[in-house]
Amino acid sequence: MILSHKYKYIFIKSFKTASTSLEIALSKYCGKEDVITPIINEDEKIRKINGFNGPQNFGDTNIFHEHMSALEIKSNVSKEIWDNYFKFVVVRNPFDQIMSAFHWHNKSKEKEKKLIFFKKRKKNFEDFFKIKAHHIFEDEYNRYTENDNMLVDQFIKYENLKKDLVQLSQKLNFPENIYETFNNIHAKSNIRPGNSMIEVNNEINDKIKVLAKKIIKLHNY
Repeated sequence: MILSHKYKYIFIKSFKTASTSLEIALSKYCGKEDVITPIINEDEKIRKINGFNGPQNFGDTNIFHEHMSALEIKSNVSKEIWDNYFKFVVVRNPFDQIMSAFHWHNKSKEKEKKLIFFKKRKKNFEDFFKIKAHHIFEDEYNRYTENDNMLVDQFIKYENLKKDLVQLSQKLNFPENIYETFNNIHAKSNIRPGNSMIEVNNEINDKIKVLAKKIIKLHNY
């Protein structure tokens, strides 16, 4: 999550949408008074290697934290800031997002366990889906809404990142195209292995359509 007074924007960080890479890229242009929340150590290393600004001004008691919802942020900033700053979030096709979440969930398994895991990955995905899918889709929708009212000014689509980030750069008057910086950052890029597609049955596809119906309708997925 980033709150930039320098460029007058609030970046709401979503889940499994390349938001960490974008967050790192955005921190390049942050001013000394801007809020940058901490991310995991391996991603902070990427930020440091690139010479970008690290965590700052997030509060001694972590008032601001990484995956704050728009409503949480609204509750912790002044009305003037909330009403006047440009608010945006990245969204992603829920069918692909849940698959990415599945691989992220299992990222910490040891190599030996991974070999066994991926041989049985279809069954494991189905188990993961039953436990996690509802919460993931609900949390994502609630991240940028309040009682079905939108709390952000722009949705950046994961599927249209280049186009949307070029437009964002122009909107916020960045000194350069943020997509060029973003495109050279690959946070968490090793999480999802090659040949990682998993065929899911029609029942799961139908359940995704139900569980993520508000997201699908809102973003035309």
